[in-house]
Amino acid sequence: MFCPQCGKKLAGTEKFCPNCGFDLSVPVRDTATPQSASVEPAPQAGTAQSAPSQATKAVTPAELVALTAALLVGIAAFLPFLVISGSSYDYSVALTDAPDGAVLVLLAIVTAVLPMLRRRTAALVLSSITTAFSLFEICSVGLMLLGSTSAAYYVSLGAGFCLLILGIVMGVFSVVLLAREIVHDKREHQSVMGSFIPANGSTSRQQ
Repeated sequence: MFCPQCGKKLAGTEKFCPNCGFDLSVPVRDTATPQSASVEPAPQAGTAQSAPSQATKAVTPAELVALTAALLVGIAAFLPFLVISGSSYDYSVALTDAPDGAVLVLLAIVTAVLPMLRRRTAALVLSSITTAFSLFEICSVGLMLLGSTSAAYYVSLGAGFCLLILGIVMGVFSVVLLAREIVHDKREHQSVMGSFIPANGSTSRQQ
């Protein structure tokens, strides 16, 4: 027990403080530990006041063109690529009838998925590979037709051939657009990092 007046330690049986003479029988309101104002804890980030979620980025024209090119190539692989006509027979040949046609379909599927996943660098690489592979198919068939004089009489180009040419044109266009977007994003990122100022406001001294 302590004296509320001077703070001297007491035995607990005194009626008056031997140091300052304070009357210990008088009830004293405890003011030593005043009630502190209640402070509400600040809401943690992500709980009460969560940051607004980032808006979904809109699909860029390059991604739309890459997706369209991949769909055209994939569809062209299943359509009649060459139509062989004869006196008693008439049948068509598709790219999927050969193993390289299956590879082209697989490349087209992966190329179509990557733009939706916003993997621009991977989409650029796959679009370039798919376009080059499609161009190889067109050139190989073209050289075969040019090398055989009799093939021009009974072999005609099918819808798959024409659609694959359109897919190649769209693929080249998508490669150019994707490359431009990647370069633009890198330059924008470098400009933002170059204009970054530390929190303490200090800047590097100019040499």
